[in-house]
Amino acid sequence: MNVGLQPHSHLRLKNTNSQPQNSQSQRIFWLLEELSIPYDLVLHYRNPLNDPKAPFRSPPSLLATGPYGKAPLLITGAKDGNRYIPESAAIATYLIRTFDTEDKFGLKNGDWIRDEILVSMNLTNLTRATGMMLYLDFNAIKKGDGPGGKRFDGPELRSILGDLERELKEGSPGGFFMGKEPGRADIMLEFPMSMIKHRNWADLKSDFPELDKWLERVYSREAWKRGLEKGNGYDLSVFPQKPHL
Repeated sequence: MNVGLQPHSHLRLKNTNSQPQNSQSQRIFWLLEELSIPYDLVLHYRNPLNDPKAPFRSPPSLLATGPYGKAPLLITGAKDGNRYIPESAAIATYLIRTFDTEDKFGLKNGDWIRDEILVSMNLTNLTRATGMMLYLDFNAIKKGDGPGGKRFDGPELRSILGDLERELKEGSPGGFFMGKEPGRADIMLEFPMSMIKHRNWADLKSDFPELDKWLERVYSREAWKRGLEKGNGYDLSVFPQKPHL
């Protein structure tokens, strides 16, 4: 399969994954390693900051992989028709449904409703809040003068983190969102939580200690470490930054 990451990369199953450096594709590497799936990896490097047209965006090599031209990108093996699959959630769901024969991630017999709720929180509220913070850092948008304008410069993100902190405390025991082992929700939540941690958008250790301990558990897993070694860098603080509320 092809999976695109940052640096961008793509992979094939025997899968091909495409990834750029410092990219959300890293969580797909983690999942691949957790499931012991063999894959081919193609690494790409983002355009530099001084690129006149598309700084930090996908390079020509990644654009050439297909109609979306961004990472992560998965191209399946011949058994599944060399299918072109973009988007992290779609890739993660495909990999788990196809290769998780022991139901390690619980999408068949586990609490798939909780998993879906948490994945939906990531794809809606958390992605919106972290996206706003990143847009502010890139000067793509400006903060409004009123209370509503200030809401997305930190307060909204901390509100969502409070919800996730509660989910960890009150959910299945074991240290991960889905219990003793990571689930699809844990895979999907890694990237936004790493973004928050790397960019100091919130003091996780002081204000959200359960989330901070959860992220350390993720980083301590052998599958995470193997995926990190195969990627091409994972430092989410390299992008422009500004002070926030």
